[in-house]
Amino acid sequence: MDQPLAIRELHRFLADWELSQENTYIPETAEPRKEKVAIVGSGPAGLAAAYSLARTGYQVTIFEKLPVTGGMMAVGIPEYRLPRDILKREIKVIEEMGITIKTEVTFGKDISLESLKKDGFSALFMAIGLHGGRRLGVENEDIKGVLQGLDFLRDTSMGKDVTIGDDVIVVGGGNVAIDVALTAKRKGAKTVTLVCLEARDEMPAWKHEIEESLESDIKIVNSFGPKTFFIDKSSKFSGIEFKTCTAVFDVEGRFNPTYDENECQPIFGDTVIISIGQSMDLTHIKEQGLSISRTGKLKADPVTLQTPIDWVFAGGDAFYGPKSVVEAVACGKEAAESIHRFVNGSDLKEGRKRAWDFEKPDVSQEPQKARTPVRCLDPAKRKWNFLEVLHGYDETEARKEAERCLQCGICSECYQCVNVCLAEAIDHAQESVDKEITVGSVILSAGTDIFDPSGLSEFYHYDTNPNVMTSLEFERILSASGPTMGHLVRPSDKKEPKKIAWLQCVGSRDTNKCSNGYCSSVCCMYAIKDAMIAKEHCVGDLDCAVFYMDIRSHGKDYEKYYNRAKDRENVRFIKARVHTVYDDLQTGGLRLIFADESGNRVEEAFDMVVLSVGLQASASTIELANRLKIDLNKYNFIDTDPFAPVNTSRPGVYTCGTLQGPKDIPASVTEASAAASAAG
Repeated sequence: MDQPLAIRELHRFLADWELSQENTYIPETAEPRKEKVAIVGSGPAGLAAAYSLARTGYQVTIFEKLPVTGGMMAVGIPEYRLPRDILKREIKVIEEMGITIKTEVTFGKDISLESLKKDGFSALFMAIGLHGGRRLGVENEDIKGVLQGLDFLRDTSMGKDVTIGDDVIVVGGGNVAIDVALTAKRKGAKTVTLVCLEARDEMPAWKHEIEESLESDIKIVNSFGPKTFFIDKSSKFSGIEFKTCTAVFDVEGRFNPTYDENECQPIFGDTVIISIGQSMDLTHIKEQGLSISRTGKLKADPVTLQTPIDWVFAGGDAFYGPKSVVEAVACGKEAAESIHRFVNGSDLKEGRKRAWDFEKPDVSQEPQKARTPVRCLDPAKRKWNFLEVLHGYDETEARKEAERCLQCGICSECYQCVNVCLAEAIDHAQESVDKEITVGSVILSAGTDIFDPSGLSEFYHYDTNPNVMTSLEFERILSASGPTMGHLVRPSDKKEPKKIAWLQCVGSRDTNKCSNGYCSSVCCMYAIKDAMIAKEHCVGDLDCAVFYMDIRSHGKDYEKYYNRAKDRENVRFIKARVHTVYDDLQTGGLRLIFADESGNRVEEAFDMVVLSVGLQASASTIELANRLKIDLNKYNFIDTDPFAPVNTSRPGVYTCGTLQGPKDIPASVTEASAAASAAG
């Protein structure tokens, strides 16, 4: 609505909390399978695929070319952004799941497709990343003092001796170029100038990355491209002449820069670091027969990630180009799914091509809430070190930010429901299908809604006082599986209440406040039941008072139950409509004002108030009836004849239960039998 929810920071808070616990959580894995899967590359895509496959029971081995694990997370993302101890701990969890990681193993040299097959691997996932840079194609690009951005970041991350001058020029405008510039500053450069083709608002780097670079005194020069490298007398780099870039993309949106070489600007320095893109190192790979695209990336099916060699799959940056760690993780999960299907002989494409849609909620009445800022390391303290810049949220900040969520109730595809369902009944790949079925009759039994008292908060204080709750909420407190494990305590202070009042006919028999003039049938008996159970759950004496107009307890010995509550259990039944409810500021409870049967004004204090809410027709009922061309009564229940209570206005369509009007369970069961008979 205003600013996006800080999902990354909220996830980080949860991860930081988990890391602070004494015992690290190690995910459970399924029964071990005999099949082995090889993964080349220990970056985010490879690790995510290994994680998912290990949970399914596969024997997984990751082969990594570098002496360290983590791929670009370890050698591309600087430590001030991703601390190495965090990364190592995450990878250790994956290893403890039974995954083997072998470093300093080069694909095409130390291992091959043939050797992997001989070793019994059923499938291979190529997740090698893009560890090479791109050249400018400018004369003298190979002279001393010219570095590649990814090489610079990798050597710095691995602790190698990297020499740069005092005045550094970085060519590029993406996130990697920003990281190169900030790393150069931390390595001791006195001035760092970042020059890119794009205008400031066109730069591909994320906005917060650009702001961070400006905080660290990085000078950004926009709309210029390299024309000529300057060389000093010792054949060393000394500067660049830049030409003005008039447009980065052509009319069709393709990258096709145009320049005005009459407007040039020299920038002098002793080191230039080129960071204009990433490429794949094809050494030893072409010889393995893997298909390479025109742009120098691995070829694979965009949905299944399967290459022309059926047991080989490809993903991550080496397949789709430079993207985020999050997208690499998602790709790794998709690869694991494809490999699982391949090994089991299942269709690799069925149900895979999905489009995620959502319904934006109504925000017209929502207040503006600024995003909770993230605490950062002071810019003055960032010099000469790689201390983490973003500190993340504490619990208070995390809760404040989470409360900005509009709570749309839209599925976020976390798949927790899949893991929890013991019957394995949830299939996220399912899609809605329109079917036409010929039937002889239809029975409608869609039920109704519970009346929502939120609109009457001015009178009942339902939304403002936590000790006012609906009957359904009170039943959850009495339940052994409820929020208080069946202990009767009031929400405000978790103390056991001594007096509870039930207000009857909330949302029923009330044309003044809600226009529902009918009786909801069930409220009298469930209020009596709740009062009786509440007494059982209370350690001391509990004073229960039911404020009513009349008690409707006819049928099935309900009258005996009512008499037992009144005479033996000492539940007070007060024939009165409560006139006023107001907060008792001293006790946190509520004070009720009403007139007794003699007409006297009475005021009484209670610890809790329970609203006996009735039943009402839902909006979906109205929509359903309109679609099926069925008549509704004035309260929007299905209109029926008293002598044919299951017949609707449309022949062949029958109804039963509360869709036809409020009733209790025995009446609903009786009508269900009648509807079944009529339909038959």
